Amino acid sequence: EEDATTTTTTAETILFPNNNNKDNDGYEWPSLYDEADDMLDNSMLMYPVAQLRKLARTDPTKFDDPEAVLKEPITASEILVLLEENSQLIDETLGEEKSNVVEDAIEAIVQRQKKGKNHTLSKATLLQFGDDNAQEELVYAIGIDRTKKRITVCFRGSTTKQDFIQDAKVWLTETENPYYSYQKGQPKNFGLHTGFYDYLFYEDEKEEKRDDGTIKSKYEIILDQVVNVAKEYPGYKLYVTGHSLGAALSSLFAFQASARDDIPKPVTCVSIASPYVGDGRFRKAFQFAESLGRIRYLRIANKRDIVTLVPFLSLKFRAYKHLGVELKLYKEKPSLLAYTKFGARYLMNAVKRTWSNSLLNNLTYRYLNNHGCKEYNERLDNAKSQLEGVYLNDLYNDPKMVGLLSKAAAKKEL
Repeated sequence: EEDATTTTTTAETILFPNNNNKDNDGYEWPSLYDEADDMLDNSMLMYPVAQLRKLARTDPTKFDDPEAVLKEPITASEILVLLEENSQLIDETLGEEKSNVVEDAIEAIVQRQKKGKNHTLSKATLLQFGDDNAQEELVYAIGIDRTKKRITVCFRGSTTKQDFIQDAKVWLTETENPYYSYQKGQPKNFGLHTGFYDYLFYEDEKEEKRDDGTIKSKYEIILDQVVNVAKEYPGYKLYVTGHSLGAALSSLFAFQASARDDIPKPVTCVSIASPYVGDGRFRKAFQFAESLGRIRYLRIANKRDIVTLVPFLSLKFRAYKHLGVELKLYKEKPSLLAYTKFGARYLMNAVKRTWSNSLLNNLTYRYLNNHGCKEYNERLDNAKSQLEGVYLNDLYNDPKMVGLLSKAAAKKEL
């Protein structure tokens, strides 16, 4: 791990062009802090917005205008007003589903409003909110920010019984690698967490169908919506994010989308409090996509957040592997930035990090407290001055950070 304040750019191979924080098409990339902060904001809002929309459907009499809650599109400013006006109602009606994560997210949003931080979302618009069957399926949102020229797909974290059932399916499902034909040596298949895979790629007979009459997966339905938005807003970048379960789903969605030619590149994924999602073969394919400049990945993890340390092993004792550039947030220490390096010379360091971050070595009662949105918001806020001058593209272009990835980019060989 490296301190973000000491990272320098001495790249031999440019993975992501970054000329005065702009890429080749003139898109101006925000700082690492701004990217992390904006995506945390989106991820937190998923919890109370989903709850408010559920109430508007199940008990519309509690609202003067329930259609105002359910309308699409809706601006971020309108959403924040609705949440403020109905915060007590949300709290009172959580009932048996009352969970720390929803309350925690609301508290974090209130904190941000007091500090004036939600103004960054004021010009954003929510286009679609996928929660028609929120008790049995994943929940997602698609929005745009015309000021930042950004399309954002956001997945909600675990709140329902079905969400937690999916979390518990820790065995691996063999899946085709979309980059298999790109390069000799790429794995034909890789293993993904079954619960996350099933949630994103399941096929429901009630859903849309392909031209050949077969059923589309949830992933395909969301992707079709994103492609249509991208066509309407050329030059916009795609961001994918989520907290907890939402972070895992965002990782899978972003990777698959990066292999599509009709999606603007690079795809940026900012995952917050993500559990492990795939095995070593998946990481190899993911790093190949990074070396092609198709995906940028920032994984934000609080120190001693239990969720970021599981499942680690599948039921057949196959190891899970984390992905991308990790931003480790501490309560009272400077944040750390590190990349999941590969190659023989990193083996011993990897073993040391695995033990120091392992569940058995860090089991304390404070674990659950470290997973909530409020704690992530506070720690990221503490790291603001440290991260404002750091850019994700610079980290990817620094061989001291990404190790052999920069050489692999030149050779296109991992």
